[in-house]
Amino acid sequence: MFSLKPGTTPLPIVLAYFIIAVVVAVFLFKKAKPKFNAIDLAIIGVGGALVAVADHIIGDAIFLPSGIYPIINPPVWFRIFVFFITVGVVRKVGSGMMSMAVYDIVSDLIHFGFTGEPFWLIEDVFTYGLMADIVIFLTHGKIFGIREEKDPILLAILEGGALGFFFSFIHPFFTYGFIAPMVFGFIPDQARVMYLFITYIPGDIVIGAISAIVANRVAKVVR
Repeated sequence: MFSLKPGTTPLPIVLAYFIIAVVVAVFLFKKAKPKFNAIDLAIIGVGGALVAVADHIIGDAIFLPSGIYPIINPPVWFRIFVFFITVGVVRKVGSGMMSMAVYDIVSDLIHFGFTGEPFWLIEDVFTYGLMADIVIFLTHGKIFGIREEKDPILLAILEGGALGFFFSFIHPFFTYGFIAPMVFGFIPDQARVMYLFITYIPGDIVIGAISAIVANRVAKVVR
């Protein structure tokens, strides 16, 4: 009774997630009190824009036949790769959400148009962005083992893989399973939702771990 149409993620679940996400985001900002300097903001701006370019220009240009895609998903993989490097270089609570806000706006400009906004913006900020900020908060700004003296690569693999796993929920259940049907008016297929979820998990975990290791190396060189 709570679904808009068969296969749609139930509305109470979506509302509950985003209400909790907003509360968590406010809590993180109050506790961390991040102070961004001009270099941080420049990296977030350029990094967020590059995430959109990597996703929608480079990733979308790579065609893979059905069966390989979406297990190997170039747009999502490039998005995670560049996003992890961006937050790894800044490493301040809020950098994840701000980077994804820039990503969403630039994505609208170069690829989607603004149909469906602000739902896409809210989704990107309070899913991908917030999840990265939670890891930054929990690691006290040492996300992906950056500046850790003990087992930094192991920490990068664990944190990157964990983020990749949680990212696997977003597109199947929020993008395809709720916002896209609401915006474009199609009926979501529950089997397709589960297929996307199951096939996203291994790839997102692997590319999450690899991207976190690269972010660790890049951050050591840059800042």
